[in-house]
Amino acid sequence: MAANLYQLVLDMEKQRPSLDETMFRVLVDNLGMSYGLTGKLDKAKETFEYGITQQPEYPLFYYNMACTYAEKGKKNEALEQLRLFYQKKANMIAGESLPDPLKDDSFRKLVKDHDFVSSVQGMRK
Repeated sequence: MAANLYQLVLDMEKQRPSLDETMFRVLVDNLGMSYGLTGKLDKAKETFEYGITQQPEYPLFYYNMACTYAEKGKKNEALEQLRLFYQKKANMIAGESLPDPLKDDSFRKLVKDHDFVSSVQGMRK
């Protein structure tokens, strides 16, 4: 499983940091998403929380945290993370595209919620 290898690299990185900023971001994103895709949402949340403690200005950690909360059915927490994501969107890695929560499968249950949709639309402005 990919998550096992990513976790091993992150554990090594915690002991002896050697990755540049971009590679660290990619590692945390990939590890957290690997956990999320396999239903290990608590591990995904823990991974993104760690990423945020290390690089609090990187927006995709907040976006992926919002995905994790959405998968757990926690609308308010997902919205709070999306607010932070949109506030920090200028800090994306060059070449990264801005994800759309209204088209992302992680939010599939929430896009039926009028309050969620209008909140996201308001954040985009």
